[in-house]
Amino acid sequence: MTRSGGMKSGSKPERERLRHEMLASGRGIAEIAAEMVRRWRFNPRQAWRYAHGLSQDEVAARCTALRGGDRAPLTGKRISDYEAWPQRGSRPTVRVLALLAQVYGARPGDLLGPDEWPLVPESDRLVLGHLVTTWIGVPDETEHHASHADDPGPEGSGPEVPGPAPRPAPLGPAALAPVALTPAAIRAAAHVSGEHAEWAEVTEVGPVTLEQLDHDATELARRYILVDPGEIFTELIRLRDRVYRLLARRSRPAQQTHLYLLAGQACGLLASASLELGCHDAAVEQANAAWAYAEIIGHRGLRAWLRGTQALIAFWSGRARESVQLARAGRDYLRGGTGFVRLCNIESRGWAHLGNRAETERVITMGHRTRDLPAAPDELHDVVGGEFGFDEARQAFCNAGAYVQLGMPKLAVRAAERALRLYPSTAERNRRYGGEASTRLEMTAAHLIDHALDAAGADLEPVVTAPEDRRPAQFGAKLAAIHATLNCPPYANSREARELAERIRVLATSTRGSG
Repeated sequence: MTRSGGMKSGSKPERERLRHEMLASGRGIAEIAAEMVRRWRFNPRQAWRYAHGLSQDEVAARCTALRGGDRAPLTGKRISDYEAWPQRGSRPTVRVLALLAQVYGARPGDLLGPDEWPLVPESDRLVLGHLVTTWIGVPDETEHHASHADDPGPEGSGPEVPGPAPRPAPLGPAALAPVALTPAAIRAAAHVSGEHAEWAEVTEVGPVTLEQLDHDATELARRYILVDPGEIFTELIRLRDRVYRLLARRSRPAQQTHLYLLAGQACGLLASASLELGCHDAAVEQANAAWAYAEIIGHRGLRAWLRGTQALIAFWSGRARESVQLARAGRDYLRGGTGFVRLCNIESRGWAHLGNRAETERVITMGHRTRDLPAAPDELHDVVGGEFGFDEARQAFCNAGAYVQLGMPKLAVRAAERALRLYPSTAERNRRYGGEASTRLEMTAAHLIDHALDAAGADLEPVVTAPEDRRPAQFGAKLAAIHATLNCPPYANSREARELAERIRVLATSTRGSG
């Protein structure tokens, strides 16, 4: 639409006039962007850029600087494509929205209009819903304080966090007007730059704090496999909440990336613990939160591990096909190494449950071949390790479980025996909690398939007599499956089978009572 004087509605002179008038009246960038959307029907990505008075090339340069020099630079043409969507161009991904949000001092969700949200994939909407809203480019302080000063938040809503530190006031329209380039004016411009740099280089997150959090996260990941998850659940929550408080403070981009990685690790471990404690819905929510943080920073190792964890949650929730799909998707983030082996073995359990012998054996073989290939150590899977790791004993145990599910007892017993040989050879500090007991349960099930009742009883004996604090996750479910087998042909009329079934029934009852 054009005006009588030939000027297009929403043209640059009109935008600049509005921007300067609103800045002069004390309005913030968010309000200017909202007014441009209302007045000229710009989409939010255009409106936020115009509110800052930036060109597409300038936005691209700032995005490139935030991403670092190890990637191809963004171009103004690419920014144009993101702004042209959805009529044409390219849909901005979550990572692009997060990057633009840092440039504009917005929240990623602010850059999508109401009519654009339904066009975004559900997985991306979930990530955007989890994004923490404090960025290096924080929203305008006037708007921030107006919306939160009188709102203390719901009682018990989480750890109290300090607001972002105030930044230097933006230049008003008088400072933007043409000036004579006198030495005084040049020095004044330098002073403004210096004051802003002084503000920008200050961080409220120190290197010692990050180092301590790294130590705590690593120790919890390694302790996780040694104890019942309930013993460290509170410590994991404490770690997560410390990270959340630090994310609400002023920090540099590299520090924010570091904190999001720690948040992803903490929520990932909470997802595993929730699963082992039988709270599958909570496990899903924790895993989704961890995934959001991994997506924000583009951490391939954490994303691979989380896809595996989501696959385990799906498997133990009875969704074997979804488990297979998630584990397979996780392999896209890795080219080999420990994490890849873990995903192969999780996928094998899903295929076995679906009764697909060929696919089960294919991914089991892929896992063993990958284990034998040289690979650079992965920071999460190999250096941090613990619950993020996956050793050969665990691999053999998973093989045994898959073979039991397929009704292949001899291969299952062989794999279980290998796992039992490997467990004692592992240093005591790395021996998985309940690992040997879990393996003996799989071996017991394999012997029953092979009609070897005496061998089944011998393998089950150490489990039956083990103290309660060494019983593994899903202990009751595995006992119930063995008990059901003993009450069906060919064991239903066997006195030895009835006696073993009774011992299992008593043990299962005591497990429920204690738990």
